[in-house]
Amino acid sequence: MNRCRNQTGGSTTTTATSATAEEPHGYLRRRNVVMATVGVVLLAALYSVHPGYYSARGSSVDVESVTGPATQRQDQPSGDLYSVVFDAGSTGSRMFVFHFKLKDDREGESVLLEREVFEAIEPGISSYAKTPSEAADSLAPLLQKAVSSVPVGQQNATLITLKATAGLRLLPKEKGDQIMAEVRDLMKSSPFLLPDPSKIMVMGGEEEDVLWDSDPDNTVATFDLGGGSMQVTFELSDNANLSDVQVRELYKLKLLQAYFLVFTYSYLGSGLKSGRLGIMGRGEGHFAGLSEQAEDDGNVLLSPCFPAEFNTTWRHGEHIFLVKGTSTSSSGLKLCKQAVDNFVHKGSFIKNKQLHQRELHLFSYYFDVARWAGLIPESATHKLMTPADFLQAAEHYCVKENMSEAYPFLCMDLLYIYSMLTEGFGLAPDRQCHVEQKILGREVSWSLGAALSTLSQRFTFSAVYL
Repeated sequence: MNRCRNQTGGSTTTTATSATAEEPHGYLRRRNVVMATVGVVLLAALYSVHPGYYSARGSSVDVESVTGPATQRQDQPSGDLYSVVFDAGSTGSRMFVFHFKLKDDREGESVLLEREVFEAIEPGISSYAKTPSEAADSLAPLLQKAVSSVPVGQQNATLITLKATAGLRLLPKEKGDQIMAEVRDLMKSSPFLLPDPSKIMVMGGEEEDVLWDSDPDNTVATFDLGGGSMQVTFELSDNANLSDVQVRELYKLKLLQAYFLVFTYSYLGSGLKSGRLGIMGRGEGHFAGLSEQAEDDGNVLLSPCFPAEFNTTWRHGEHIFLVKGTSTSSSGLKLCKQAVDNFVHKGSFIKNKQLHQRELHLFSYYFDVARWAGLIPESATHKLMTPADFLQAAEHYCVKENMSEAYPFLCMDLLYIYSMLTEGFGLAPDRQCHVEQKILGREVSWSLGAALSTLSQRFTFSAVYL
């Protein structure tokens, strides 16, 4: 069955949406600042360190100076390029269609992002571990939207790609492989160009963040808090002392003739949703063997972050838990912070002096949690904040009378971010960080990078073995 053209088959009940009941500003307005590809370097990194780089035309980038000469993809009309990108995250999936215009003027060839089509669904494909075919069916409406967004005459020359993130990495390999096999079949059924179906794949955690320019002292560090994992990435100087790198995850990037030594690590099981699970005594990912609550306790999770009379159901992946509070105090701050710190201390987060010296940029759930707590106005997409701001907000929301009905996990989430940044990464409570959602008016997402990378092959990313 060609799922992208027949949406009546299957038993999926997934629908496109712009919000979830618990998190209206959550997954659907973000995902990884992934820099395994060139795009976010162009859109985010260059703007972060060289704001004057962009022309007055908006998000126009000079392909010649950054990625090498722009190349015309065969069979596409001169001046127009399309790319279709799927981001299959832990709590939902997003589809992007990017329409680029190639320009040739006195300053050389450049590419302008002309138009962007976006569609999103929930839940994520990892939720279909027991019914893999439904994972593909859930993506069919997104694929149909992509088909309708690209001119028919250009579809067979339009590259399509899909990357799955932490949600699939948390599943047993056999289940993940079954889901990806179904998804590949769906992508192959589309009219788009898919020269190598194996590129429809689960993304490695090392692919998920990096912002840089040619001088390590000018580069920034990125912190990306997803649902299932947390990624940190920063460039190391050539003369870096690596003795304090606790987790030896180093990669060498080549962009044109320049090489970059990059630390990048994905802390699987440390995302906001997985963190909640770990704080309440269950672990997954890197914390799978560190659970304090036995699996045979059923689906009941106990936490001092909630009042004793509190209980609610909470869905995580394919499981539905009953969460019960144990706090008898008017404020659960002290005991909740102890539980959070205990979990964070198991994470072996890197504490590196070069990381501390970098300008810090925090994305995804860092931004969302700050907004849920009222620390960032609805109209804003960026704010300069400190870890202490999250702690101060927790001091309010951890009081029984101030508990948020819309976001019942807010006390725990705020403390988790504070503890991760301070206890985990060793940042000072007053360390300034850029907490942001958009750069140049666009979502910070790896998907634009994946699309732009199809314009150039002069980019490599490989492990460094010490």
